[in-house]
Amino acid sequence: MTRTLLLLLGVVSLFSTSCFRTSTLVKVKKDGTGSIVSQYHFSPQMLAMIKQLESLGGALEGTGSAAGAGTPQFGLIGKMATPDEASLRKDAANYGEGVRYATHEPGKDAEGWEGYSVTYDFDDIRKIRIDQNTMPGQAKEFVESSGEKMPTDAGGALTFDLNGDVLTAKSSFAKSGLDGLIDEEQLKQGQQMGMTPSQSMKMAAGMTQGMRAGIFLEADGGIAETTATHVEGNRITLSDADVGQLLNDPDFGAFADKAAADPKSVTEASVRELFGKLDGLTIETAEEFTVKLK
Repeated sequence: MTRTLLLLLGVVSLFSTSCFRTSTLVKVKKDGTGSIVSQYHFSPQMLAMIKQLESLGGALEGTGSAAGAGTPQFGLIGKMATPDEASLRKDAANYGEGVRYATHEPGKDAEGWEGYSVTYDFDDIRKIRIDQNTMPGQAKEFVESSGEKMPTDAGGALTFDLNGDVLTAKSSFAKSGLDGLIDEEQLKQGQQMGMTPSQSMKMAAGMTQGMRAGIFLEADGGIAETTATHVEGNRITLSDADVGQLLNDPDFGAFADKAAADPKSVTEASVRELFGKLDGLTIETAEEFTVKLK
């Protein structure tokens, strides 16, 4: 029982502090075909914690006890940074109908975080759906092995329509608000310790330094014109968050404190206004925008 508890506490620590980076880039051509490039990288500290969990999990499973039989499959978690091709092929379905695995490449990013890049091809952009909280196969399998189910409607999503050379992108990233950026459990713990939400967020920020998540759209042949807000060359930013910087932002902290004191003050308009002030967050606030493809 004690060992099982330690394992579960370790898992909670791993996913709540975590130090990983993820980006998803949708590349689209004028004819509606294209590719999706997803990157996942994990900090050295997170990988070290994973190894500890694997060791504890293996020891428990080796006892053959009832507790061991009910624990998650910790062997899966060690494969998150180095997944096999089979799991990545299964992940293609996460992005929509007709999406197929093309290639993947393990490696490190510029700061030495270990991970991989995987590319998927598609024939019809209209069948693509990018979910903000999609998890790569091994992480998803690990969570489900512990008896939990992955939420299917959490976070925002990105879908597309194509009429001639005009691409319409529909995004609910801004509408989904700040869900997932503030750990409710950490806020509750902070309140029990007499801390305000902003103080709890600053404490959490120290455990998320370097963590980043972004979703981008790129017109392969170029952009003739667009109504999107954040455009650089052929690339449009849908969302890009530096989590550590975001949690340290005084405007974010003040908003969280006010929301805790007066929940009714949180409206869609106030959240959109906040988004425009945050240095650690770039997000497309329009629910729909168009791109005329070259």
